[in-house]
Amino acid sequence: MNLAFDPWIPCIGRDGRPRLASLLHCLTDAEIADVAVRPHERVALMRLFLCVAYAAQGIPEDYEAWAACRENLAAAVKDYLEQWRDSFELFHQEKPFLQVAGLFSDAKGKGKKADEGTEDGLTPAAKLDFALAAGNQSTFFDHEALNPGRASSPEKLALDLLTYQMFSPGGLIGSVMWNKQTTGRSSLDAPCVPGSMLHTFVRGVHLPETVWLNLLSVEDLRDYATLGEDWQGRPIWEMFPAEPGDTDSVRNATRTFLGRMVPLSRAVLLQKSGAAMLLGNGLSYPAFSSVNQDFPPEPSASVVVVNTGKKNTQGYSVLGVQPGKALWRELQALTVRRTAGGAGGCLALTHVDDGDNKGVDLVAGGLARDQANILDMVESVFHVPAPMLRTNGHQFYATEVQVAEDVERNALAFAMERWRAALDGSWASRLKLAGGKRSEECAKLRAQAARDYWTAVERGLPLLWAALDALDSEDAADKHSQWRNMLRQSALDAYGATCRGDGQRQLRAFVAGQRLLRSQVNKILALPKEVRA
Repeated sequence: MNLAFDPWIPCIGRDGRPRLASLLHCLTDAEIADVAVRPHERVALMRLFLCVAYAAQGIPEDYEAWAACRENLAAAVKDYLEQWRDSFELFHQEKPFLQVAGLFSDAKGKGKKADEGTEDGLTPAAKLDFALAAGNQSTFFDHEALNPGRASSPEKLALDLLTYQMFSPGGLIGSVMWNKQTTGRSSLDAPCVPGSMLHTFVRGVHLPETVWLNLLSVEDLRDYATLGEDWQGRPIWEMFPAEPGDTDSVRNATRTFLGRMVPLSRAVLLQKSGAAMLLGNGLSYPAFSSVNQDFPPEPSASVVVVNTGKKNTQGYSVLGVQPGKALWRELQALTVRRTAGGAGGCLALTHVDDGDNKGVDLVAGGLARDQANILDMVESVFHVPAPMLRTNGHQFYATEVQVAEDVERNALAFAMERWRAALDGSWASRLKLAGGKRSEECAKLRAQAARDYWTAVERGLPLLWAALDALDSEDAADKHSQWRNMLRQSALDAYGATCRGDGQRQLRAFVAGQRLLRSQVNKILALPKEVRA
């Protein structure tokens, strides 16, 4: 199967109908509205799309060159994919896409070629899909983990392979022989997964426009220029490493902009049956972190200011996916233009004009992980109104999200603890005995109320958008008051649903907690007296 010209990518047409599309069609067909895949798969596909687009006509020098490349992109991509057709064959004998052709099993210390009919050194291909039960992944939603013959179609194998190369978490891994060299048992994170990295893209009217909107110029990528004169690099299929010791090719693949767009973080050789593969450690990719900042952050990442823990000094880190925290609460960090060496959202925001009233559509998503375990996959699509792209609107939104969080953390949580203490005389002793796990006990206590509160707040988000749109208008104060009143009522409702009881003791405890809740909420929201009852 040729990934450049055969359909394999799940998409949705502008007519609303699902379809499979080739790489060429995704980059050139304006009738394709978007990809229809899971969050991490979107990130992987977008990086592939962008890599091909860059390789086809080069990285634009500046904003004017970026704007002009839109008209020529489709023709350039078609010519490029024709030129490199063989490199996109999934099962090519000599250069299979994102795989190592000369890969051998290292079972029992012997370098043996794995055939279709052997089991030596083979790993189930299901391991490429983080949602399936294979390796250390959970069986909760998948009960076929013990089925050694489970096979995937070539289309699914291609998508899983691409995604696995970009998101595979580090840890122990089996050994294989790559051109007579045995790969190590320890592997590092693939480029897209460190820190449970959250990836953001600007979304256009159709898929080709989305790709163009996320292309960057040399001016936008000045952080990467610190890597040296050859920082732009070449896609990995143009300069594929012959072995782990192939110095020039490995450097191109791991320490240049284009080389790492489509990484080879694991050495893989798929079996045509679709049920098994050879799997070992691939190339090691440096990553941006708050400790070691000698490598630029990924273009789709958001960089935030963090405390380093060293004498109250501050540094930078990528914004990560946090299970249980909706992405709209991070939107203020996702919509700041990133400066060179500083904090901000994805680099593609540089193309957004904050002077008009159109706003921008953003897609944000990623994987939450705990070491080698995948915890969750999240994605959200936002229409960011134009006022939020300006300083006053952005500050307003950030303030209101912080206020909503303060209501939950400093009002609802305190009220829950007051209620429990009044209801249970031994609660204080339990917390004292918990010692270092005190915070865990308190978190369990308020978990249900917190979920109810945030669910209600999310239903009321249109009030926040309305308040944002009304900034500097006659309705600003009224819209703002409606949003904050909703926060107050959501906290009261969440407390009431969790703590209400019928007995005399339960009622006394309920009133004690409610009194504290009302007092704290009124302080945080600064509501006028007429709405404090």
